[in-house]
Amino acid sequence: MKKHIKAAIAVVFTVMTCILGGMNAFAMGLGTDIWEIDIEYENAPEGTAFVDLLFPKKTDDKYYPDPTTNENDEKHSVCRNVYAAYLGRGNDDPIILDDSCGLAVYDDGYTSCMLKRYFVKYNHADKDKCSLEFGVPSNTENREVFEYYGSFKVAYCDEKGNVLSVTEPVKIKPSKVSCLYEIKADGTKAEYTVHRDGSVFIQLFVMALIFGVPVVIALVIGLIIYLCTRKKKNNNIS
Repeated sequence: MKKHIKAAIAVVFTVMTCILGGMNAFAMGLGTDIWEIDIEYENAPEGTAFVDLLFPKKTDDKYYPDPTTNENDEKHSVCRNVYAAYLGRGNDDPIILDDSCGLAVYDDGYTSCMLKRYFVKYNHADKDKCSLEFGVPSNTENREVFEYYGSFKVAYCDEKGNVLSVTEPVKIKPSKVSCLYEIKADGTKAEYTVHRDGSVFIQLFVMALIFGVPVVIALVIGLIIYLCTRKKKNNNIS
């Protein structure tokens, strides 16, 4: 009988672990990635130290910084530091950009995301990837930004913030569900991929587990009762 009880406990424990794991995954959803933009790049011009996004200028752009606000206000400042660890600087000595660098003054109808929009707080640059990270928690999200502007370009920049090359513009197709827009640049071309929120499928999985647990537990308990009763009858006969 002890063996049957141990088996039942193991089954219940396994099922509950699956439920808790599924609920945890569902709660995470797209996670904190909604507050950043990842840009992978290759075939960059020689001397490229980092990349930035260029968004089209808009009248009364809601993301344009407002230096007249309080310094603690979200809209007051922009990102001027690029943490390019692969260049040997590390986080203690980043590339520091100012308002006179090439990226800051670049304007072909598209302007810098880092230096002309307030929501980017950090640019972490690897050898072939940059991550534009928003202030967290942020009132701005990845999907909201892309769908607000409708198109983008990628600018390759050197250590001093000079723009070495710019890709052709890419139009954004709005998504009907929660998602992340991820960017990849290759020379003069760029594209995006949509990473959709898988939490809907996780939710269905969790719900199936929740409704299935009582059935599983009832079957296990019923099996234990049956085995115990059968064993008792066999003992009485013998």
